[in-house]
Amino acid sequence: MPESPRSGMVPFFRARCARCGKGKVFRNKVMSFKKFSDTLEECPKCHLKYEPETGFFVGAMYWTYSLLVGLTVVLSIVLYYLDLFEEAVYIIPLIIVFLLPWVFRYGRLLMLYVVYPIMYKELFYGKEKNGEW
Repeated sequence: MPESPRSGMVPFFRARCARCGKGKVFRNKVMSFKKFSDTLEECPKCHLKYEPETGFFVGAMYWTYSLLVGLTVVLSIVLYYLDLFEEAVYIIPLIIVFLLPWVFRYGRLLMLYVVYPIMYKELFYGKEKNGEW
């Protein structure tokens, strides 16, 4: 596989392109609550199409769900040890509602970083040369 210019997890957490690690993925800032999920059509730097087929990001709901379940489990454990488990019924939903734009975005980013390179190798890496990508 070709060397990727990405370095570690920084491009992921900064919501940058899965291939080059430089171009933005989302049109608006996360605090733009009406349009926080609007994704650009392609990377402005390397021109990777972010949605290789219609409905590609529907799979992000599974990633988002798993992130929310993990968050709920961690918050439940923390609140239990803080002796606030009875109040968790109110605290956890409030935290989830506040964090939902970030969780939703990272669900989409996981689709770009994990699923895209596996399912769409030719689009992600380019044409196959001598049996290697």
